[in-house]
Amino acid sequence: MADLVRCIDPVPRGLEMDFLRISSYVGTQSSGNNTMAMQPRLPVKGRHVLVVEDIVDTGRTLKALISHLEQQGAASVKIVTLLNKQARRVMEIQADYVGFQCPDDFVVGYGLDFEHKYRSLPYIGILQPRCYQLD
Repeated sequence: MADLVRCIDPVPRGLEMDFLRISSYVGTQSSGNNTMAMQPRLPVKGRHVLVVEDIVDTGRTLKALISHLEQQGAASVKIVTLLNKQARRVMEIQADYVGFQCPDDFVVGYGLDFEHKYRSLPYIGILQPRCYQLD
């Protein structure tokens, strides 16, 4: 997020940032059930909202979030994602701004985690299946 914010130049008047936390993952698989652990505090009614995503894969969570923001009265909703994992998409959704295309592998680092591990890696890497498969 900090890298993205530093690139916004010039900074639009009235720019405000808020955070929310929503997830559908259990281990390396999407459960299909979204859990919003942290709600946004700023109202979105009548505002243009830019959702900053780390990775878009199935699109289920993002579709639910967009619907929620539209129900709250957002004037518009745009999506920016660091990683786009198109191969796993099950919902018809496209990010407006994409950093990188991502292979159909489980990736960690640079904020992405597996069971709260690897998030602080200064790069994005593929987590090898031997790290999460029980044989």
